[in-house]
Amino acid sequence: MGGLLALWNSRRVNSIGVAAAALILLVPSLPAAQDGRNPFELSPRLSLPDVEEDSAATDTGNPFDLVAPAGPPAPRNPEIKKTAPKEAPAPPALLQSRYRAFLLITNIGILLLLAILLTLFRGQAGKAYRAFLNDNLLNQLQREREAGGGLPYYLYYAFFMVNAGFFLFLLARHYGLTFSGNPWHGLLYCIGGVAGIFLAKHLLLGYLAFVFPIEKEARLYSFTIIIFSIILGFFLLLINLLLAYAPADTVQWILYAAYTGIGITYLFRSLRGLFIGNRFLLFHKFHFLLYICTVEIAPVLVLAKLLFFS
Repeated sequence: MGGLLALWNSRRVNSIGVAAAALILLVPSLPAAQDGRNPFELSPRLSLPDVEEDSAATDTGNPFDLVAPAGPPAPRNPEIKKTAPKEAPAPPALLQSRYRAFLLITNIGILLLLAILLTLFRGQAGKAYRAFLNDNLLNQLQREREAGGGLPYYLYYAFFMVNAGFFLFLLARHYGLTFSGNPWHGLLYCIGGVAGIFLAKHLLLGYLAFVFPIEKEARLYSFTIIIFSIILGFFLLLINLLLAYAPADTVQWILYAAYTGIGITYLFRSLRGLFIGNRFLLFHKFHFLLYICTVEIAPVLVLAKLLFFS
């Protein structure tokens, strides 16, 4: 019994010694425990970027909250504007090649039309030339036309309008004027303009013949315009060929020849018109001057204004 008590007392002393040693080891760590820091808390290793004032105002203190960046949000799928590529302008060499092809096709077409007319109505072309020089033959052809034989002269008249329109197109191009970017459209505009002017002139003569007692003279003068235009159409055919293929340094001389020929034909036709209406000239001078200034001179002046002074 005494031995057991002695053993228990020795173990109790040893336990008290171990407890005292543990207490001595814990005493130095007490100041660190009282500075308010948790030794088990993990410090951040990466520095966070600065947050703007507006985002700091909404900070909840939770490090896992995501803060939206300042400024308007960028669209997620911005639309890409697709514009059709602009067509590059054709090089000058290509434009010149197209224009030469246009001239070739137009001249071949006009010559082919002339060949068809001469094949079908060669006699009427000779009569028109003789009527151009002879007033009596002009009266005879007028009676033939009223009898129903005027179709060949109308076809030659249309041939003149084609040549006159082509001449106007080449003349405008020489002076730097274009009626359209497409030469075919420009040629059609010129032919249509010439046809409109002459058609308006014939309508005016028909109106004068209806209002005043000059029906016979008005019809004869209208046919005189057709005959002189037919001869002028043959002349313009040659001028157009020269203008299309002549060297650049000779174009101006060709134009002078064209102006001279057109002026002589126009003057000759005006004299024939005075001979046709001479019996009204003494008593209706004002009406003659009004007609000449309105129908004969005004269109020429307007055309000259467009070509030379624009």
